[in-house]
Amino acid sequence: LVVLGACTAPATDYPSGSHEDLVTLFQEWRAFEMPEFVDGVPDYSAAAMAAQHEELPEWQARLYALDPEGWTQEEQIDWHLVRAEMNGLDFDHRVRKPWVRDPAFYVMMYPSESDVPAHEGPVIHGWIDTWTYDYPLSSGDAAELAERIGSIPAVLEQAQANLTGNARDLWHAGLRSFQGQNADLLAFGARVAGTDAALDDAI
Repeated sequence: LVVLGACTAPATDYPSGSHEDLVTLFQEWRAFEMPEFVDGVPDYSAAAMAAQHEELPEWQARLYALDPEGWTQEEQIDWHLVRAEMNGLDFDHRVRKPWVRDPAFYVMMYPSESDVPAHEGPVIHGWIDTWTYDYPLSSGDAAELAERIGSIPAVLEQAQANLTGNARDLWHAGLRSFQGQNADLLAFGARVAGTDAALDDAI
């Protein structure tokens, strides 16, 4: 199987481990893969992304040290899935760089469920799936959405500094994406109008 094919492992001094160690590593990896949030805004600045990419080989070394050769097939598949995630983040840093090249990366609001398990294409951490909430909104959910939607202007301010890449087609597509977000916010504002004053202001 291609997914189980051999690949070059980074040098490692970490001790080998078990599938349980892989589960722990995966949980820690997902925390590392998520950028730091500053006042509710994910930090995709050049300095933050460079630091993340610099640390990535150490995470890959920890993974390869686990050596899944003696594990069950299902456990080996888990190992390769984590490897694929790490390779994907490396590819994002070296090639795609959506936080630098793709304005649509900074779209935050999604009013309907995607037809894939997560979201299609690169998506910013801190995205807002308004379709996951129960309506009419509870006071707690309204307050949460007011804070999260209220962070969008700061996200866009950061985007103005981060978006230095030259990807003409992505910029044109980004115009449509933000026109869509504008329409989604207006429709959502009408749907929840009067639920919470802070949420109305944020929208």
